[in-house]
Amino acid sequence: MLVSPSPTQQQPDHEVKPEEKKVKSTPARRRLGETSLARFVKAILRPIFKGLYYLFRAMGSHKLVTLILILLLLASSSIATYLTTGALPFGIGSDPFHAFNVRGNGSGDHVKNWLYALRDGDATSLSLIQAELAMSQPPDPNQLVQQFSQPKTHLTWKAINVIGLYTESDTTVESFVEVDLSTNGPGGSVSGIVIWHFTTLPQQQGRLLFIDLVTFRKPLL
Repeated sequence: MLVSPSPTQQQPDHEVKPEEKKVKSTPARRRLGETSLARFVKAILRPIFKGLYYLFRAMGSHKLVTLILILLLLASSSIATYLTTGALPFGIGSDPFHAFNVRGNGSGDHVKNWLYALRDGDATSLSLIQAELAMSQPPDPNQLVQQFSQPKTHLTWKAINVIGLYTESDTTVESFVEVDLSTNGPGGSVSGIVIWHFTTLPQQQGRLLFIDLVTFRKPLL
């Protein structure tokens, strides 16, 4: 049996290559830190952070010098505060009635003693203090104690604030003092606001002349 040779497979004239995808190059985006605004901000902040870094580094290696500088800074600020306001910083030993002395309006001791006697329910002291009043009908000490004192009302005087001092043409001083009353117990909320008006005479160590109740009300909230 004759076997005819298989026809030779003809190679194509040229090899067909798969189509190559053309990749378009896209320009790289500028990072946020490379924008002109970012460089401007960096130029401002870099010296500050660099200075703080060297400052903290120096403080760490010179702790004693740093402590002395801090103490000197606190001492100078305390002295400046005391000379300006007459009170120590951070409310140490604060006396709201010291405002009378700071502003040259005489002593506030008479006003303070009257208010403290009222707070403590001391009707006898109230009567003695009110003996110096110039008003014809002074407030009744017993009625005041029943209405405003801590022992009788079961309220706490939370704060006493001198809110105004005014010198009149006749040299008397008009002062307004606010008292915040709160319910008994720790963290009691303010349940009453009292404002007193006092007329005092600086030439006689702040002698009390007139006492008036301006308002006694509950807070709005």
